[in-house]
Amino acid sequence: MNQFLKHSYKTDVGKVRSHNEDAVQIFQNNQLTIMVVADGMGGHAAGDVASKMAITAVAEQFAHDLTFSTKESVGEWIEKLFTEVNAEIYAFGRKINEKQIGTTLVVTVVSTDFITFASVGDSRAYMLAYDKLRQVTTDHTYVRGLIEAGQISERAAKLHPKKNSLEKALGAKEKVEYDFLTLENYDVDAVLLCTDGLTNLVEDQEVLAVLKTEITTAEKVEQLIEKANNRGGRDNVSIALVEFAEGSDA
Repeated sequence: MNQFLKHSYKTDVGKVRSHNEDAVQIFQNNQLTIMVVADGMGGHAAGDVASKMAITAVAEQFAHDLTFSTKESVGEWIEKLFTEVNAEIYAFGRKINEKQIGTTLVVTVVSTDFITFASVGDSRAYMLAYDKLRQVTTDHTYVRGLIEAGQISERAAKLHPKKNSLEKALGAKEKVEYDFLTLENYDVDAVLLCTDGLTNLVEDQEVLAVLKTEITTAEKVEQLIEKANNRGGRDNVSIALVEFAEGSDA
């Protein structure tokens, strides 16, 4: 299936932060593509460690010719991954006496028959289909809870002082709660994963416009990061983008 996929990923420290707590990577073999984005949090550079723990865990498992025969087997792998990495980060936080350590995590598995999304935190996954950009994941934030309760509007949420306050994160508690979704018989043009360094500064319609531009996949990733940095680059920004070339049987 991979001859039908174009992909690119990149992380950037931004214009304000002194170090990068994001991590991003795309893994591919003949059977599947796995996209991973993580945004770490915690003092004394612990956020760097947390996000890299998540990426490393996927890399180590992918190195063993990872394949999935059914969508159920993906679900079992995701549960094991999130549970084990959560325990590892949680234990590390106690070891260094850093209770605020954690990371967001979005993992997307793309195969010929299905796409699976798993997420915790406020990093996002989007799908581009029929010229529309759809956010697949839900932000696990205090402000998202206010929106869903009808207490504030989407517009007001963007200015809320607690807009980046996470309700869930990998490694923050002994047990992790995450969202999980599998789509079968999908028909999409692209899948985008990103940290909030992009979405806090660049509107979805602007992202859509870039994705529809006739440039390479790598150039689209570069252009999106540039937009975030041109607006202040207040946070690290990471993007993973997979595009389905014409002729794909997906």
